[in-house]
Amino acid sequence: MLTSRGSGLLGGGVALWIASQTFGAPELQVAAVAALVLLGLALLSVWTTSTQLRIDRLVEPTKLPFGTEGRVRLAVTNAGLRRTARLRLDEQAPPVLASPPQQTLPPLHGGERVELEYRIRGEQRGVATLGPMVVGFSDPFGLVSRSQTLPGTATVTVRPRIVPLQRGLPLGGFSGGTGEGRPRPRPGGEDVAEVRDYVRGDPLRAIHWPSTAHRGKLMVRHEESPQDPRATVVLDLRATRHRGSGPTSSLETAVSAAASVITHLAARGQAVALVDGVVPAPAPARSAEEWLDHLAEVEATGGSLRRNLAPLTTSGAVGSALIAVVATPDGPDLQALVRSGRSATTRVALVIDPASHTGDRRRDPTSEGVAARLRSAGWRVTIVAGGDDLAVRWNEILHVRRAAVGV
Repeated sequence: MLTSRGSGLLGGGVALWIASQTFGAPELQVAAVAALVLLGLALLSVWTTSTQLRIDRLVEPTKLPFGTEGRVRLAVTNAGLRRTARLRLDEQAPPVLASPPQQTLPPLHGGERVELEYRIRGEQRGVATLGPMVVGFSDPFGLVSRSQTLPGTATVTVRPRIVPLQRGLPLGGFSGGTGEGRPRPRPGGEDVAEVRDYVRGDPLRAIHWPSTAHRGKLMVRHEESPQDPRATVVLDLRATRHRGSGPTSSLETAVSAAASVITHLAARGQAVALVDGVVPAPAPARSAEEWLDHLAEVEATGGSLRRNLAPLTTSGAVGSALIAVVATPDGPDLQALVRSGRSATTRVALVIDPASHTGDRRRDPTSEGVAARLRSAGWRVTIVAGGDDLAVRWNEILHVRRAAVGV
């Protein structure tokens, strides 16, 4: 294939030939022949050299934490006996992950190997594909070129952004010897951490009559389950609720929050189950590493939060703690969420405000109403708006809870 320079040379040679015949100038004819001969030699040099190239990729690391950098090592080998033409290497990569520069190499002799390297950056959660490599072959003058796509790709997993969360949330159960989840003696009188308003459907045997008489309304109290080290995280992926796009969308905020909570729980010795769709009861528990790989690939779905919570509601197998990352649920979804947490000692809700993740950053006033209803049902609640620091919001949960216990 002729390049623009080669096409210009061909056109100039033809023009010189016509001018030599028109004006009877033999010098122009010699120049025209020289141009055409040079073009022919360029074609010959490109189409007769070796194109048997092999590409090997080494990605370090293959699982990239959000916001960090990695590198890709490329090894280009001429597997043929003849030497190649001049090479131009163009690596295919998602722009959000990397912008590998085009590399130009001199001809490689038979069996010769050249190593190259470029950087990648984890700026967006997901699984990205690197490659294939497109190789261009050209003559020394850049008159003729041909291209070839070399087989072979590599994948890079960019995990969700993880925010370190402060300890202090009582989880119940054994927490790997840290002492934070071991059974504690029950204080006398009314323990604010264990008493909440009665919700329709609660069993009558759960009513705490001293608190009911004191407050003038039905109150229920859970029996602590210190032997259950299990925790369940609920992640709301409904496409109809989330707003915004890219890394600043409410979906990415929710996924980052779930990943941070899972990492926090696992560090405290909790077996963690994730409910982000319809799962069996009890939901399977996995390691934090497995859940982070899973969360790297999740996308918004058209599922129903009530349907996802149904197995937890019927079985009560949520463990000692239930942490819900939800996008401003409506009334029926809110009722289903409250019911699903009845058997948990600790119930936490991170209410993601989708409206604040759009361009105007205005908050949805219904988020405050949802938070108030969850608090009245005994949940620890915070609202996470666009641009909020998750660590600050998490500390807000701990501070509010300590203040409530003090009162």
